[in-house]
Amino acid sequence: MIVKSKAIVIKSFSYSDTSLISRLLLDSGEKITIMIKGAKSIKSNKSALFQSMNFIKMDYYYRENRDMQTFKEGNLISSFSHLKNNFETMKYGLCIIDIIDKALPKEYKDSQMFEIAYKCLRLIDDKKNYKIIFIFFLLSFSHYNGYSINQSQFNAFKPDEALNLFILDDYDKIIQSMKKNDLDKLIKKILSFIQSHILEIKNVKSLKFVN
Repeated sequence: MIVKSKAIVIKSFSYSDTSLISRLLLDSGEKITIMIKGAKSIKSNKSALFQSMNFIKMDYYYRENRDMQTFKEGNLISSFSHLKNNFETMKYGLCIIDIIDKALPKEYKDSQMFEIAYKCLRLIDDKKNYKIIFIFFLLSFSHYNGYSINQSQFNAFKPDEALNLFILDDYDKIIQSMKKNDLDKLIKKILSFIQSHILEIKNVKSLKFVN
């Protein structure tokens, strides 16, 4: 069966002399592993398509009960080039997809998490405040994994209210509510909370660059 999907590329690595294996977050919220045959051929542009953090549209061959699916064809929607051209923004973008890769359960399937990850990458690529975007990703990740940071104010807003603002793209209001915060301290505090509830977050090695 051929399945059409949009996806964010999490990570790709070589397989044999000509192929790649890639892990993806689909727009359904599902994580899958896919083989891209002939990706390393000189005449192929598939290696460029499956670079980490790329947002793509693709068709793939799906077989039930198989751990790995097979790529058919696809094209690039966005490479988030501005994000990748700056070391500071790139490391926060990498942390976002690394958290999805290492800390999101394999069987997880929630389109909201895809929408949040995509929106975070897009806003960072649009040169918004990447630390604020990362904070809201962490809040969202915790929220959708059953550990909302509540019972207290998150600056002027309760976390669910702040999360709703983020989802609704009310970015100016977010900036206004957070501009007096020490963002690095907030990131450390939120990560400390998440680490106490979601043990898999300790497998996210890239967090050492932002924490």
